Amino acid sequence: MAWDGIPWFVENTAASEETLRLIVEAAAGGGEGIVGPADLRVTALDLPAAAVQVTTGAMIARRRLAGGSQSYAARMATTDQVNVEPTGADGPRSDLIVARIEDPYGGESWPEPSDPAIGPYVFTRVIPDVPPGTTSVQDVEPDSTAVTLARIDLPAATSAITDAYIVDLRQMARPRSETRRVYLYAAWSTADELGPITDWEEFPLGARWSQTIPAWATHCGVHASITGLRHPDAVLASGELRTYFGDEKGPGMQYLSETAARTALQAGHTFVIPPEDRGTVVPLGVEGKGTVGASGVLRADLGTVLAVDIVYSQGPVAA
Repeated sequence: MAWDGIPWFVENTAASEETLRLIVEAAAGGGEGIVGPADLRVTALDLPAAAVQVTTGAMIARRRLAGGSQSYAARMATTDQVNVEPTGADGPRSDLIVARIEDPYGGESWPEPSDPAIGPYVFTRVIPDVPPGTTSVQDVEPDSTAVTLARIDLPAATSAITDAYIVDLRQMARPRSETRRVYLYAAWSTADELGPITDWEEFPLGARWSQTIPAWATHCGVHASITGLRHPDAVLASGELRTYFGDEKGPGMQYLSETAARTALQAGHTFVIPPEDRGTVVPLGVEGKGTVGASGVLRADLGTVLAVDIVYSQGPVAA
């Protein structure tokens, strides 16, 4: 028989383990990693020592042997701690911290637990002495059913691990995202100018909105594009454009125009959303300023369009 005899779900039947792992695989969309943005974060101990701790959380790990399209789901209800071997005077070392499924029935050669009914089959493990810069356990153990959490970059002769040595490598199994777009067009019957003023100001006039942040979002990418700005003459116009989100300001992106023509500007940044701001309403907008010594102007008029793309997303965070 080519098919598994019992699909999920037929009354009064017991589906196979393979079928249940298939459900996990489908639920995660084939993704692998942590479930929630703050899950399974690796940190130093409160009193640094030759160990690290892993916060509570859950993960999805893809089964890499004995049949594809299957994944495991596992949760850790209390903080875990693992020891890390100190380095000697002979040089630095990098170790990976991973969450690994050790299923002796899944094609990998793990020992059976004393009581197969209760396991355990999932562990926090240290993969020692990996190449510098390694970002995934699959780079060194291609067939491992494991999720990479962090890399520890230890200097020579070090036994106390601090957060400065820990590189967060968590990825989310199925992060959410949502894209929005806001526009202003044909809005400036009276031209609004960006020119010699060297203090940040709203530009073009009206480039501000209120945004309700999804409660699940941890990051917000904002990209502003202004097309059809008029440079009325060949006098040098230069300065910067930036976006802001809540209380945070993005970096200024420089512009320069020396030709009398229509031109375009853009600016953007990815903002990390603090936990206290998730689910609240915050301001979002675009600002510009000129450069000292540049007397030219750019004008937003009836031929100008401002489009702002806003992408809310999830990614690993501390909380």
